[in-house]
Amino acid sequence: MSSTTARRKFTKQIYSGNVSLRIDKFLLGGKVIKQEIVEHSPSVGIIPLIGDSEILFVSQFRNAAGKRLLEIPAGSIEKRETPRRAALREMSEEIGYIGKLTPLLKMYLAPGYNTEYIRIYIAKDLKKTHQINRDDDENIRIRRVSVNSAVEKCINGEIQDSKTIAAVLAFNKLIGMSSKSLAHPMQAKDYIKNIK
Repeated sequence: MSSTTARRKFTKQIYSGNVSLRIDKFLLGGKVIKQEIVEHSPSVGIIPLIGDSEILFVSQFRNAAGKRLLEIPAGSIEKRETPRRAALREMSEEIGYIGKLTPLLKMYLAPGYNTEYIRIYIAKDLKKTHQINRDDDENIRIRRVSVNSAVEKCINGEIQDSKTIAAVLAFNKLIGMSSKSLAHPMQAKDYIKNIK
């Protein structure tokens, strides 16, 4: 299998704001390719665990989708903010909790046209902050959903947000793998308590 690398020849900024748009021209396989790229700051998403087997989700209207979506709490990393600090801030702002964070996965959300790179954390040992401070476009309802129900909602299409689907399925796989790989299998609740 050969690897092909691209070399950027030209970039033109079309729009600059919270989300920016540029046009790139680059060489790939001897051809000049023109592509529109959405520039988005890095972000974080969090799986906040309540007790042993429930996740706190947010339900909010998403204008681009034209409907309410069920999602994990998430948001952009602000300038001079670490990913962990951003995760704690987003949790506090959206659901009114903070917790002990453990990295779960990192990924690009839509690398075909978007630069956004997200870090997903598991949050346990949640503590109320009473500091819900939502953005103007965040009409959020908080919902508690069991891990099993969340997996089912990912599979049957009730959850349609890509970061949430990836996070829930990765978390479910992680707790399933841990219980099968140990000599004395743990239940999911025991594994969650022992996340380091």
